[in-house]
Amino acid sequence: MALPKLKPVAFESRSDWSAAGADLCVLLADEGEFDGGKITSKALVGLDADLGGVVGELAAIKEFEGKWLQVATSLSGDKAIARRVLVIGGGKKTDQLPARARQIGVRIGEELAKLKGPKVVISGTSRFFTNADLAAQVAMGVRLGIYKYPSMNPTDDARKELETELRVVFAHANGAAGAEALTRAGVLADKIDACRLLQDGPPNIVNPKYVAENMAARAQAAGLKVEVHGAQKLRQMGFNAMMAVGGGSANEPQLVVMEYAPEGARKTIAFVGKGLTMDTGGYSIKPAASMVGMKYDMSGSAITLSSILAIAELKLPVRVIAIGALAENMIDAHAYRVGDVLKTLSGKTIEIMNTDAEGRVVLSDALHYTATTFQPDYIFEFSTLTGAMVVSLGHVGAGVFPFHSDVIGSIVQKAGEAVGEKVWVLPTWEEYGDDVKGTMADLNNVQNTAGAAGSATAAQFLKEFVDGKPFAHIDIAGVADGNQAIGYPRKISSGYGVQLSVEIARLVSEEK
Repeated sequence: MALPKLKPVAFESRSDWSAAGADLCVLLADEGEFDGGKITSKALVGLDADLGGVVGELAAIKEFEGKWLQVATSLSGDKAIARRVLVIGGGKKTDQLPARARQIGVRIGEELAKLKGPKVVISGTSRFFTNADLAAQVAMGVRLGIYKYPSMNPTDDARKELETELRVVFAHANGAAGAEALTRAGVLADKIDACRLLQDGPPNIVNPKYVAENMAARAQAAGLKVEVHGAQKLRQMGFNAMMAVGGGSANEPQLVVMEYAPEGARKTIAFVGKGLTMDTGGYSIKPAASMVGMKYDMSGSAITLSSILAIAELKLPVRVIAIGALAENMIDAHAYRVGDVLKTLSGKTIEIMNTDAEGRVVLSDALHYTATTFQPDYIFEFSTLTGAMVVSLGHVGAGVFPFHSDVIGSIVQKAGEAVGEKVWVLPTWEEYGDDVKGTMADLNNVQNTAGAAGSATAAQFLKEFVDGKPFAHIDIAGVADGNQAIGYPRKISSGYGVQLSVEIARLVSEEK
């Protein structure tokens, strides 16, 4: 079964109102453009005149003052441009501008999701529109806002509506720079949608083989080198830890390996993602309430496998390896147990103290394979690894644990700031590493000190398998779904990490 299809959305950039006859015109305006019920911005006065003065009318009756995310609607005074006008406020906020721009886009997208017509014009005088990069974030927010996982059994009418392309025209938007930014936004939004479709899909369908086959097909269509290693090959290769975690499931583990290698690339980076398409906890079984949402435990792989597609389409000059380590943690007679000692691909041994700490066990093999096979300059690993990260940072940002490098943490931090995805670099003190040293084996898969620094000790466990390569563990447990950061929808998948990964690749490509 292929990935379900979303409603197609096309972004366009125009220098004027040439996209006349739209079903809706969305106008962005900041609070500083109004005073005492009047428009004070000459540029906004000009745009409002084109729309028949509806914004000025709304301002006069204090229905709209440009306050943050304030929304007002009116029938258009000039139906040649659009039948209806929606105005949205950019307020006065000056912090976290990329995320704020994306949040405006999400708000617009939520309105567009209610719209039956296929054509929308967006224009404005807000700084969130006149800056090309921020306008691109608005565009991505629009896609985030209209996203909805498709019904598994849509009616004929719903299917027809789903297949009708929505054209979103950015009018008066920054000329060539605006057009280039919107093209980039379209690429990123498409890959974020692909990531979210994997995250939100029901686990009886989105199992390891489903993810592997669908993403491999997308990679091949994009001209990437791709390999999928099934259970038999993984056993032959020595992926004993990964196979142990997946041993209790009828859906066998899969390792997806994608490679983008442009000519002249000076650097190689690897993105490795945890891909537990369902996590029951195994014999250390989760309570029923804690099992809800465990389909999102594959978000790390969804990010890495989607991000490389964007990097390739944007033609960034850096060699990229993307690894998806896919498995299910289930229970049957073949499931791994507490007390088992596993010999990993690296030769190091792990004593299993808790079968619900399975992600790091799967990643132990995947990280060693990545480090020794491809010899990357940097390894960035994404995983919904620890509940302790949610305790630390909530559902607002990801924790970053850098090893073997003075710069890798700052790369992730700069990337996060540039695209408005929050990260926080956390300490990697050696005492945390001491807390996962084993007695029966080289390592325990949980810390010896109960309840102490669970995210930091998990990071120390992972760094044992990267062969000394510069490594950043990025714990996305709090932000893969239910993301509460500015610029993201609530409760469902977020697609967080795709933009971050692409920006990381861009920053590394510019290193000398």
